[in-house]
Amino acid sequence: MEEPTQPWYAVKCIFSHPSRAKEGEGNLYEERITLWKAESWNEAFRKAEKEAKEYEAEDCVFIEATDAFHLFDDEIKNGTEVWSGMRDSHFDSDTYIKTFCVSGRERMSTLKDND
Repeated sequence: MEEPTQPWYAVKCIFSHPSRAKEGEGNLYEERITLWKAESWNEAFRKAEKEAKEYEAEDCVFIEATDAFHLFDDEIKNGTEVWSGMRDSHFDSDTYIKTFCVSGRERMSTLKDND
């Protein structure tokens, strides 16, 4: 009989990078999502927090693990959903995106940047 495999969890941790913040910009925060096989949400958080403390040694400050997402697929493959979050809002879609997703202050490229 095949043993059941542990489910996958994605855990979001927040970090501050004080030495990498642009002058006059305040703080630089990183939202980092890692994947973990675990028996429970609590175990996934513990594993992520342990790794975050090791990552923290790389010139950043671990603030906290904020969210976790249970992956529903048994196998990670193309198209596997690794994160989903829902938020109630009275904002129209443009305002929502500018407020929560693309404020213009991110240090990342977008699909438009890579055309």
